[in-house]
Amino acid sequence: MKKPIAILVGGTGQYGITLSKELIKKKTRVIITTRSIKKAKKKFSKTKLNLEKLNVLNIKQIKKLLLKYKPETIFYLAGQSSPGKSFYTKKETYLSNFVGCENFLKILKKYKISSKFINFSSCEIYGNNKNKIKIESKKKPISPYGFAKLKAHNETKKYREKYNLKSYNAIIFNTESIYRPKNYLIPKICIAAINAKKNNLKTKFGNIKIGREWNWCEEQCKYLLKFIQKKPQDFILSNGKFFSANQMLKFAFEYFKLNYKKFITTDKKFIRKADSKIKKSNFSIYLRKNKIKRTDKIYGKKLIYKIIHHYLNEKKH
Repeated sequence: MKKPIAILVGGTGQYGITLSKELIKKKTRVIITTRSIKKAKKKFSKTKLNLEKLNVLNIKQIKKLLLKYKPETIFYLAGQSSPGKSFYTKKETYLSNFVGCENFLKILKKYKISSKFINFSSCEIYGNNKNKIKIESKKKPISPYGFAKLKAHNETKKYREKYNLKSYNAIIFNTESIYRPKNYLIPKICIAAINAKKNNLKTKFGNIKIGREWNWCEEQCKYLLKFIQKKPQDFILSNGKFFSANQMLKFAFEYFKLNYKKFITTDKKFIRKADSKIKKSNFSIYLRKNKIKRTDKIYGKKLIYKIIHHYLNEKKH
């Protein structure tokens, strides 16, 4: 029996690595597209999948890729993914997050390709919304990243409603894993605790008076795959477990029986431009609507401890 094929566009980040493992478990043939085959090979050296070089701005390359593989599912993960960095990379952020996504939708429509298309949207499209976010909540992005993500979100929805494409928007809330780049807040918190324990070092942070629903990537991927078995739609992907940055700092330093307040200083240089203070989701609506039960095991303290444990073992090897 022929294996179903999934293409992960720009799938070399934490979601691409984690999702590819989940798909392979389900006997799916995985194709990862990347701008650099050499760099991708290092990340996927122990995983059985195919790598394809692709520029998401090149329509001819996209057409060739889709007609070659005829995938059942396409996950659009490409794009510059830092809201803070997007203020300095506006063009790259717009092109990679919106134009690349639109190019895939155009090819799917033009050549009547029946693949499911999952755009990785973002809670950043809602900007500084302090209420529990629903899909229909007011969308008012406060960064070039959020703006580009909103354009891609709207285009994905348009192609579903106007042209009957099997296109989904997965609205992703903050996600962590051992593959998350170490310049992001949660990895930085874990590293700060390790440095305090080992070298008595202090770490500078920006705004720690923020709160998020920090999800574990493996759990996010499992529920993502459940949602896309349902009819094409937009849905929120989050666990609803809200913690402040202060709480996460406390968890990290408690791992070593330390008081984080003794090792943390704040510096205006590290405050992200146009940062939203709170991000909460009304995630349960979409689970009920799709008859999906979600039970998360890794969040809060467990999430922090899992990352610290990995970093400590990483340094031993």
